[in-house]
Amino acid sequence: MAKGTVAKNNAIKAEKTNQVKKAEPKTNEKASDVLQAAKNAAQDVKTAVKESASEVKAAVTEKTAAVKEAVEEKAAAKTETVKDTAAETKETAKPAREKKPSRAAKKAAKAAKEELKPEVFIQYQGNEAIVADVIEKAKNEFVADGHRASSIKSLQVYLKPEEFAAYYVINQKFAGRVDLF
Repeated sequence: MAKGTVAKNNAIKAEKTNQVKKAEPKTNEKASDVLQAAKNAAQDVKTAVKESASEVKAAVTEKTAAVKEAVEEKAAAKTETVKDTAAETKETAKPAREKKPSRAAKKAAKAAKEELKPEVFIQYQGNEAIVADVIEKAKNEFVADGHRASSIKSLQVYLKPEEFAAYYVINQKFAGRVDLF
């Protein structure tokens, strides 16, 4: 459509140019008549160009609107397809997560179980002591000497029932004695 309009514009320009050439001053015509004819021809060319430009603009606007509509339809269709695929993937993946617990879940379940804390008793000549109490006595004596309980990294306890005593070594440096019974 635009090519036909351009050809039409070229034809109009050529015709107007011929009119201007015909309007060249002849010896018996007045120069003002020739000038007026040239102005009229120029005005006609301007009008023709404006009309053809508005036709081209309308054609471009129509084509742009059609392309825009087609692109929007395709985008909407693709968006719908992506949403459907995402929903299907989500539904498929959900049961897989439920079947296999994660490592973190396994660790939490293991931590939830109570650890076995045995209670150890020592009996000698009618006396009885709980080893956990002896350990607490050793820690308390270490703290009483001016140390912090949080600084204890290792603790060894040696029980000597024949002496009625328990000997301890804390952090491989500090040694002491507490009553066993």
